[in-house]
Amino acid sequence: MSTKILVIDDEPDIEPLLLQRFWLTIREGTYQFRFARGGYEALSLIEAEPDYDVLLVDINMRDMDGLTLLGYLPDLLPNGRAVMVSAYGDMDNIRTAMNRGAFDFVCKPIDFKDLELTVEKTARHVRQLRESARTKLIADLKTHFFDNITHEFRTPLTLILAPVERLLRQGSENQGTHRDLVAIDRNARQLLRLVNQLLDLAKLEVGHLQVNEQPGYLGEFIEQLVQAFIPVAEQRGITLTYHTDVSGMWLFDSEKIGQIGYNLLANAIKFTTGLATQKAGSGQVTIQLTNGSPVRLLVSDTGIGIAPAHLPHIFDRFYQVDSLARPLEPGTGIGLSMVKELTELMGGTVSVSSHTGTATTPSGSTFVVELPISPLVTDEGVVDDSFPLQDWFPLRVTELNTELAAVVPPNDAPLVVVVEDNDELRTFLAEELAHQYRVLTAASGEQGWTIIQTELPDVVISDIMMPGMDGYALTHRIKTTPATDHIAVILLTAKAADDSRLTGLQHGADDYLTKPFVIEELVLRLRNLLARQQRLRTLYQQQLARPELPQPIETVQDGWLRTLFTVLDEHLDDSSFSVERLAECMALSSKTLLRKVQALTQLSTNDLVRRYRLRKAVDLLRAGHGVSETAYMVGFDTPSYFGQCFKELYQITPKDFAILAKA
Repeated sequence: MSTKILVIDDEPDIEPLLLQRFWLTIREGTYQFRFARGGYEALSLIEAEPDYDVLLVDINMRDMDGLTLLGYLPDLLPNGRAVMVSAYGDMDNIRTAMNRGAFDFVCKPIDFKDLELTVEKTARHVRQLRESARTKLIADLKTHFFDNITHEFRTPLTLILAPVERLLRQGSENQGTHRDLVAIDRNARQLLRLVNQLLDLAKLEVGHLQVNEQPGYLGEFIEQLVQAFIPVAEQRGITLTYHTDVSGMWLFDSEKIGQIGYNLLANAIKFTTGLATQKAGSGQVTIQLTNGSPVRLLVSDTGIGIAPAHLPHIFDRFYQVDSLARPLEPGTGIGLSMVKELTELMGGTVSVSSHTGTATTPSGSTFVVELPISPLVTDEGVVDDSFPLQDWFPLRVTELNTELAAVVPPNDAPLVVVVEDNDELRTFLAEELAHQYRVLTAASGEQGWTIIQTELPDVVISDIMMPGMDGYALTHRIKTTPATDHIAVILLTAKAADDSRLTGLQHGADDYLTKPFVIEELVLRLRNLLARQQRLRTLYQQQLARPELPQPIETVQDGWLRTLFTVLDEHLDDSSFSVERLAECMALSSKTLLRKVQALTQLSTNDLVRRYRLRKAVDLLRAGHGVSETAYMVGFDTPSYFGQCFKELYQITPKDFAILAKA
């Protein structure tokens, strides 16, 4: 590989001198030289071509000296290295340059033998740096892959183990048995598909995967595969259409073509899903199978498209576009790689064209697979048993929504919001919890946050790995927003590593459960959280209702409630201080304030304010203030109404309480 060298020196004779000295290595392509007459020209060259390996930088230049230029290089050229050039008498500047990150230096007049050795040593170091960066990138991609594949495995495992556990508990058949068995079968097949893909990747790497062609009806085969995706497409507002002029029997490897078709269709639906929120049928996925030599399979969509920078790498194994841009959960990064490698194994080609969309052009992607497969001259006596399509059925979410609506929990049951992007797991959790709690569900962090702000639930159960706003971000937002910071959060995740658990807890999660989990454990953890919330509500009520306890503002654990009590202290003697003004001080609407107060204390805002005033009155009476004086000091308009409220709460009149307090 050629080493690119940028020489930055304002002396005009340096360029011909170096070109003459290094003419042999330049001719052989070992070195490439570029020259700049000053620091500003060098910056322009580096910004245009940020792949220089070695910079020879003169320290003393008129427009921008080498030390100043050195400060720009870490950002502009992180994997390049600078060799400083200066006179022998300029050792202080050389020392400064070395301290600021220069790799080496040479002195004028230049010893060219020393310069050659220094350049080669620097070039070797840069090559090592770049190889280390490449190795780290591959390691990071593989780590990301295994993180994602773990997530892909653990969710189906949860959906296998949890229904089995439920069936064992029930001990007899009921209406849910069929649904559970279907879920078990479907997710077992999904897990099998993922395992098979991993095994195929391993075989491809060592050249052991063979093409196994069998006779079958190719057009009908692809049609059945498309039909299997229709329920998912309809649920997500996508129109799925299939066109073909291929008929009769063909000789093809149905397993490999099935994997290619499945991955392309799943990918198209995944990236077109975002359009379903606009209106039904606004998303389009089109599949065309065209007769010819070669046969062409085309899958196009009207999804979000692929940016030009990503297109050259879209078929690279483990490569993924930033998950924040994905409308659905990130996958494993092997689907499109499998398409390319299986296509090439069968002697075909695959290509992609895509547009991210502009004001005048729509977005979308088109994948084209061309395969050199041949039709059979006759199909007499041939039975088409080429491929068990049920192995590739996508999730049929609509089958899972039959019983949830019939479950009606008590009106005063705690409210739980389940945020989970896996449709089956979200529905399963909602059904399991709906017998005891009111349950709302959300398929994304953004949708969950909207529901949480509106409904102020008691507990949020959230997955971590979700597109857009993930579970960490959702938890952080809940816990840092005054209106919602009291809500308990349980994180459900396939990320079992300790650092993931610590990250979740650092963001404020109250509990953490790893997939696959036992549903009874989730129910018990949820029950414990709610019981703890109820104990806190009882404690806060007692702090206001029991005069022998310390002042609430001194002992209350909730920071938001302490702030509210501080605001009440500041307006304690103001009888006109209304709930509306209190809401303004707390930067909330009156409705949100009421729901927040009720969630923390099970009291209305008016009740809380009145009880707090009365609790402050207790200390004033103990301090020797008269009943009338105390009434006005805690914001009551009349002593008589104060006495009535005091007796209702403490079962004693203010006068009798003052007498007992003095005794």
